[in-house]
Amino acid sequence: MQKTQQRGHSRRERGGYVVLEPDGGAGKNREFKLGYSDLDRLKAYLNRYAITFGLFQDNTFEDRLFPFGTVPRVIGPWEFDTLEKGLRQRVHALNLFLLDIYHERKVLKDKIIPEEFVFSCPAYLPEVYGLRPPADVYAHLSGIDLVQAADGTWYILEDNLRVPSGASYPLIAREAYHTVCPNLISDMPVRESRDYPQMLGRVMEDVNPGGISVVLSPGRYNAAFFEHSYLAEKMGVPLVFGSDLEVDGEYLYFKDVGGHRARVGAVYRRLSDEYLDPMVFEPDSIIGVPNIMSVYRKGNVSIVNAVGNGIADDKGIYYFVPALIKYYLGEEAILRNAPTYLPFFERDRKHVLQNPTCVPMFCTEKT
Repeated sequence: MQKTQQRGHSRRERGGYVVLEPDGGAGKNREFKLGYSDLDRLKAYLNRYAITFGLFQDNTFEDRLFPFGTVPRVIGPWEFDTLEKGLRQRVHALNLFLLDIYHERKVLKDKIIPEEFVFSCPAYLPEVYGLRPPADVYAHLSGIDLVQAADGTWYILEDNLRVPSGASYPLIAREAYHTVCPNLISDMPVRESRDYPQMLGRVMEDVNPGGISVVLSPGRYNAAFFEHSYLAEKMGVPLVFGSDLEVDGEYLYFKDVGGHRARVGAVYRRLSDEYLDPMVFEPDSIIGVPNIMSVYRKGNVSIVNAVGNGIADDKGIYYFVPALIKYYLGEEAILRNAPTYLPFFERDRKHVLQNPTCVPMFCTEKT
């Protein structure tokens, strides 16, 4: 990836901040004023609407206000385009890896990844081997962590393909800016992001084999419950708990408080694989839906994201993602991994042993 030519930024001055729009190489930056009074009103807006996340510690659950940096960080369009292209490439390759690893396993036969990195990983689920999700889509949505180095180069820190969380917070932040500082948003050519819930709804409809879509939450005391309810409301679909769903024959149904039933065709689940179906995974789970996996296996319901995705975002597999991109797509990775050494391999092990105090390394069970 090319290094950033110029980063949009802000500077502090009397009365507030000046946000600079990236010039794209034109030699000039447009300036937008963000006063301290604007920042105070932004904070008040977020406090008023209780933008929270849950924290459970010392056997106590507490709702906390989400920390929010009110001065925006600006990413130029040329830089964003490169990030978008690189992320699309990476998620595409990871989806192909999931389809392969749960079916033909060519990637193992061709020795791109040592098989012990797959079969010894707890996130690999033999229960879904041979199961094809609707439209062969595993990673319907992904949370990819990025970091930018001092020289402007972007790196991938990790992939999140199981139950990625956090989309609601930037949506709320954007809404706050539109409400409190409408001129800042309207005058600067900022890309729209508030249609994310509608985009997610369309994704669910695309893989829905028949029935309504729902958001399945583990409950009020989940750290991201605010997001579950927010997205369900914005998508216009029911927010449900495991006890609201039941399997009857080969189909999944939602039963409302009036006792009426509706077939469910797509479930945006916000609970981990192991708690999803007590008949297949963790038998003590009381937040899942008994026998939902049998409906899923028959192709009568789509689960977003697919069950078994954890093998693709395991830290041991992370090391191989650039090789997976090359293997499945025939392309070089647009976005690099953070510098990572895996002592499983002699060359990396030698480097780590020779540089014990200065080597950044992701440690996995394998290392």
